[in-house]
Amino acid sequence: MKITINKKEYTLHFGLDFIEALDKTEIIDRNGMQVGMGTQMNVGLLADSRNPKYLVNIVHAALTTEDSTPSISDIRQWIEEQEDIPGVIDAFLLQLEQVNLLAGMVNWKAVKVQNKEALKKFLK
Repeated sequence: MKITINKKEYTLHFGLDFIEALDKTEIIDRNGMQVGMGTQMNVGLLADSRNPKYLVNIVHAALTTEDSTPSISDIRQWIEEQEDIPGVIDAFLLQLEQVNLLAGMVNWKAVKVQNKEALKKFLK
């Protein structure tokens, strides 16, 4: 999946680096141990609520393997500039659903995608 922010094209990667980076966004204390829950929370809440604010952390985490990354404010601006937010959310959900590492973290059968073709816009 590719996006362009500030005239620079970035390739989003949804591997273990993505999960580790996203997990750091939400930490809970479980029996005295710090547990990262950011992946389940951000991906799950994006799927359930379709709120674009969850895209900020998801995009940021998916860019951790890039040599240079846009700032959080640049990512926010990119999201705000999208003309079809429901389509962007659908594209991310379709991409995330294909990630084997996320298979057990989200109940994908319950996720409702409105536009099954939305991902094509971000595949170049």
